[in-house]
Order: sequence, then structure tokens, then C-alpha cells
Amino acid sequence: MTETVTMTETMTMIEPVRVAETVFDQVSRELQSEHDNDQSFWWDMFGQSLATLLKTAGYNETGQLENMRWFHRWVPRSLGPRPVNGKIHYPSTMTMDGSPLEYSLNWKEKKPTQLIRFTAEPMSHETGRPIDALNRAAARNLLASMAKEIPGINLNRFDILIAATHVPEDKMEQVQSQLPPGHVDMRVVCAYDLEDGGLIAKCYLNPEPRAAYDGTSTNTVAFDAVSKCDGPHGSYDASTEAVRSYLNSFDESERPKIMLMAIDCVADSPKSRIKLYSQSPINTLAAALDRFSLGGRLSGPVIEGGLEAIRSFWCHRFGFDRSNLTPEILNEECMPAGSWMLFVYEMRPVKHDQKQEPEIEVKMHMPATWLGQTDTEIGQVLSTWFEKNGHSHLASRYLNDLALAFPKLDLNQPDARIHTYISLAHTPKTGLYMTTYYTPRVTQFY
Repeated sequence: MTETVTMTETMTMIEPVRVAETVFDQVSRELQSEHDNDQSFWWDMFGQSLATLLKTAGYNETGQLENMRWFHRWVPRSLGPRPVNGKIHYPSTMTMDGSPLEYSLNWKEKKPTQLIRFTAEPMSHETGRPIDALNRAAARNLLASMAKEIPGINLNRFDILIAATHVPEDKMEQVQSQLPPGHVDMRVVCAYDLEDGGLIAKCYLNPEPRAAYDGTSTNTVAFDAVSKCDGPHGSYDASTEAVRSYLNSFDESERPKIMLMAIDCVADSPKSRIKLYSQSPINTLAAALDRFSLGGRLSGPVIEGGLEAIRSFWCHRFGFDRSNLTPEILNEECMPAGSWMLFVYEMRPVKHDQKQEPEIEVKMHMPATWLGQTDTEIGQVLSTWFEKNGHSHLASRYLNDLALAFPKLDLNQPDARIHTYISLAHTPKTGLYMTTYYTPRVTQFY
């Protein structure tokens, strides 16, 4: 006699297929009640890409969860009102496409995994209104709230630089009318390194509005601001003087311009950094090397390591023979006239009882368009660089990781790139040190 199996019995015998819950889904489920509509919008807009970047960069599951829970707790609520009918509450100028958040992936030659960071422009319902026309309050309110819960965040230096770049609210309309075309409106943005052992918060401040208010240059505002940060652990005078004397060696019309200042939001210490971001016209290797070393004012093994990194990457990008860098090659114009780079002069204090010499490390930032017109082209240049420098696994998956993190974006679309900047440096601890910056281009989805 043949045994009959009923449909009900068959259904009970088949185990349902279970789709593994992602870290993003888990955090969404755990904490969904904490968000209002604005916060839920920003979480959905930015959280999934961050979760993917953390996973592909090699964070373990605990690290992924901790960082995503922290992000869920603080970041969506700091981005202000969501767009309504496609209209943005306050347009961010932090990225070229207007996204108020930018991710980055930090690669170190001597480390097998990568570090994920992001930068965001905090906003509130008051941002852009007369009470806070240039959005200076949201960042401090956010960091002050964080400091109550997160050990290590300190706002003393932040407050010094905010005061040094302050413009009275009743003068803002006048100042905005004086700013040059294409100026960056943003006043202050916050950045976070998602370290395995904890969080590092940083802030970037724009000196341009104060320069317009004072009728002076951004360089003057920046140097004056740094001078107010001297403390018991030493002075930045020797470092700022090296930068100042180099920039002043240019004719005023060609002088590199300090466009950002940056600090770590930590208590004052011998390692407290102040960074000056200087924008400069560059299209030759000789000019890039000159800016990096402040015209020879900086020297030593760390600077020489950085100079060699620039030579190597320049040859990699433009197809030169590293062993044959003739004067003609050093001065060959590899990019169109008007091309530019950022050079970041990262200064630490020198103790008052020590010889006052510059204490500066330098990074070079190039617009991603230096590497290609599409993300695929840029990614291919980066992948072959990683391969050449011992990271074949990252090289083989770099573009695929990018596609996973930004599945709605076309990596082959010219003039709609995810990549924004590529930075390069070298330290004895890390070896080659490169950061790639990504805009999620979210404004097209509002």
C-alpha cells in the first residue's frame, strides 16, 4: 500500500529559507522606536551604505554593531529636517552635489584592514534662519550632547576656533554679499574616525566668512586663530611661521589659500593637532613636491617618505619611470591649467623649553578627477596601486565593494562620481597612507 503525504504534512517537513539579518536590519529593528520621521529618513538614506562599508573594510561583527548603534544614536538626529517634496531645508555645500554626509575609506600599507570614517554637516530647524544664518550652532550642540555620554570629547579648542571665526548675526547678510563666487557656505562640519577601540571626533571650520567680515585674507584669520591655541603643552608658532613664510613667498594673486582649519575634539595634550588645508594651483610634479615640503622648509624622514609617496603615485598615475625623473618630467604639465590640490599641514605643539622648530606632517589631497572621469576609471587606478603595494585582496574587490555600498549609483556615469578626493601621505608606522572619499549623491533621491 502506498503511503500518502498530505500538503499540510509536506509544508511542515520543509524548513523555511531564512535570510540572514544584516547589521543594518538588526540595528533598525532594535532601535526603531528612537527615531522621528526626519531621523528615520536620514537613517535609511545613509545607514545602509555605512553598514556595507564597515563590513567590506574588515570590521568584525561586534565592531560593526557598535559603530552602527552609535551612528543610529547620534547622526540622523543631527542632520535636521528631511527634504519635503524635494525641497531641502538647508543646502549643504560640503560636497559638490549637496549631500550633507561624506564617507571615506582609509588604507594603510602596513595594515590588512581599512578604517572607515565619515564627515557630516550638522543642522537643525534653526539652520539658515536669522537666528543661525550660517549654521554655527548645530555642531556645538551636537558635540556638547555627545561629550556627556562619550568619554574623551572635549570642546575647549573648538570654542576657541569658533570664537576666532565668529561673525555677528546682524552682519551676516552683509558678509554673504561680499563672499566670492563659488564660495563654500558651510561654517563647521564634524568628522568621525570609527576606530576599533572607540570614536575620534574632529571638526572643520571655514575661515572665509570671518575674513570677509574683517576685510582680510583667510590665511590671516587662520594664523590668528591658531595662535590662540597655544597652551601648557607648547606653542604652534614655529609651525605656523613655516607655513606663513612659504605662502607669503607667492605673489598675492597666486598665493595658496587656507580654506579650512581642523582640530581633534580632545583635551589639550602634546599630541593635539591643528590642521590647515591650503588650496593651490598644481599641474606638475615639481609644484606638488614644493607645496608638500613648504619649499624645503620641512625635512626629515617623515617628510621624505611623503615626497617619495607622491613621486611613486605620480609615476603610477601618469606612466612615468620612477628611476628617470628628469627635470623635464618634473615640470611636465600633466593636468590642464587651473587644476588644483589641497595640502594639509598637520601641526603639533612644540614645548616652550625646546628649540622652536616646525612640528608638521603633511598630506596631499587631489580631486578624484585627477584619476579619471568615472568611478570605474578611478577605481582601476586605485586597484592597480593597491596591487602594486602588496594589497592584492583589496585590489581585486575594490570596485565590487563600492558597488555594494552604493547599489543605486552607476559607476560608469561621467560627471556623477562617488569619489570626491584621494589623499596621500606616508608615516613610519603606517607606511603608505591613502584615503578615498565618497559622496553618496543622495540629493537625486530626495
